[in-house]
Amino acid sequence: MGESHVFVTRGSLTNFACDAWLLPTDRTYSIAGHWREALPGLESVVASSRDVDFASGAKRAQPLDSWPADEPMPVLTAVPYYGISSVEDLVPPLSEFIRVAAEQVERRRRAANDDPSRPVPLLAMPLFGTGGGGAGLVRGDVIQRLLQEARRAAAESDVDVALILTNEKDFAFAQELRKRQPDWWKPLDRELKDHAARLGAHARDGKLVPFMGAGVSMSAGAPSWDNLLAALAKAAQLSPPESKSLKKRGHLDQAGILRSLYEERSDAGGRSFNQSIADLVELKRYGLAPALLASLGSREAITLNYDELFEFASADAGVPRSVIPDGGGENDDWLLKLHGSVTNPDSIVLTRDDYLGFNASRNALSALVKATLMTQHILFVGFGLADDHFHEILHDVKRALPPEPRGKDGAATALMLSADPLDRRMVSQLNLVPMNEESSEKSNAAAGRTLEIFLDLLVALSTDSHSYLLAEGYEGALTESEQSLRETLLDLTKRLTDDEAQSSGGVRLREMLAELGAPTPSS
Repeated sequence: MGESHVFVTRGSLTNFACDAWLLPTDRTYSIAGHWREALPGLESVVASSRDVDFASGAKRAQPLDSWPADEPMPVLTAVPYYGISSVEDLVPPLSEFIRVAAEQVERRRRAANDDPSRPVPLLAMPLFGTGGGGAGLVRGDVIQRLLQEARRAAAESDVDVALILTNEKDFAFAQELRKRQPDWWKPLDRELKDHAARLGAHARDGKLVPFMGAGVSMSAGAPSWDNLLAALAKAAQLSPPESKSLKKRGHLDQAGILRSLYEERSDAGGRSFNQSIADLVELKRYGLAPALLASLGSREAITLNYDELFEFASADAGVPRSVIPDGGGENDDWLLKLHGSVTNPDSIVLTRDDYLGFNASRNALSALVKATLMTQHILFVGFGLADDHFHEILHDVKRALPPEPRGKDGAATALMLSADPLDRRMVSQLNLVPMNEESSEKSNAAAGRTLEIFLDLLVALSTDSHSYLLAEGYEGALTESEQSLRETLLDLTKRLTDDEAQSSGGVRLREMLAELGAPTPSS
């Protein structure tokens, strides 16, 4: 068995970037309407993929081989639709899904004849068996058993699995179950776990603000800065000597030269430079990193990325965000997009001239970043020390922060893929947390996965909700002390008189009980 990992995040399975995912069905190929609505064309593919062995029960999982190779593959999995006799009924279909999906992903990777960006295949699954399957009354037992089996089967097949949850109570309970098992995050060493605990404390205090760079979106297939510029250069049809000369220059100068070439082509009817950038970075499915950061519970977030992946992930996690500066202010939680967005290609900042214009015209946005630095703990994710954009931000950090560090943790932490002995001399104001001591293409891919596991632990430690405690369906999986506390609190709700419940203290008490999942009295 390998060092596989089971992640837990909130989100939407059909919007999640992975290798393959569990599509619940029954042996008649009946699929819930929301899957069909989210994936146009699914119904026709399923109808043409009928398999005698699947329909007869000889096998429980059937991959949709004809699904587009560049999209996550749905694996039809026969799960109980009309009631279960035991939670154990859910184990065989989950185990077979992981085995079949792992085999299919391996075939896909060999057929592609290309090095995958993620060293370990990633499978995803919803919480199944708690709706029409009839296990809703033992929801907590289902979550506990599915996590156990996913972990065992994932290790057996050398894959990672993400449990994608839509319900806040399910999410909080799954995190609590995992935190009871210290070895869940075994791939992380003690130092990384200590860093996660420190950052988790900031998050629980409402003081942790993610600041996201290009690396966050790369888990969904978005290009790095180098790859983005290379794609733009390819479309510009540079000659070999021009391409060689271009690569010798910094990112800002490369972008400036390319813009001038695109402007010449645009005059001849070609696509504009900024629109070409938007086309290359616009993706519809978010990866693990955006999903985990959206599940962190931060009210504020900042990014240099142009794509909408974090916005999509946040909305699916139940935390829709107002986008500053171009979006509306209908939501309390916000995302500051410092360098523009694909929704407004003209706002995109990439060349040196863009930066000079940015500094002159967006002082209010820079002031917001500096104010955040002064009052919150910033978590830089997805940046490298060779990134010009990162150093622009670090320049603001140096100017905004007092010469003496604020507290033992300072004002900011940067999660890095690798370590370099000279890095700390460049960014003395930051706590640098490397995922790997080495730096190479292969080690950086492994470090990227370690970063995902680190964020998974951080999200678990940041989750402070106990909304499942008094809710129905979780009581069977509670610890003995939790069950005792549950009974005490439920008894308290029954003993409150109407006058007590209507008093100011009673109103606050009922609000607290509701936060713990107490049922709302019928009116």
